[in-house]
Amino acid sequence: MSTLAIDLQATLASLDSDSATKLERLVRDALALVRTTKQPDGRGVDANGWPVGYFERTFGCLADHEFEAPADPPPEPLKEW
Repeated sequence: MSTLAIDLQATLASLDSDSATKLERLVRDALALVRTTKQPDGRGVDANGWPVGYFERTFGCLADHEFEAPADPPPEPLKEW
């Protein structure tokens, strides 16, 4: 375990619950920031945090397909009072 991990663990153990939660959130946000700058395959991410080309490889491949929504079902009959 690195000294940073040891320091973080000791600090979390010494804080009250609210402060520990805040510190944990900061660390998780920092990890997310550095993890999303590059994907394992070397490509970056777009402005929304998605891997570059993700939608072109997934949903974008359906661009030539036409989708037609089914007709609305008829309304249920009202009960007579």
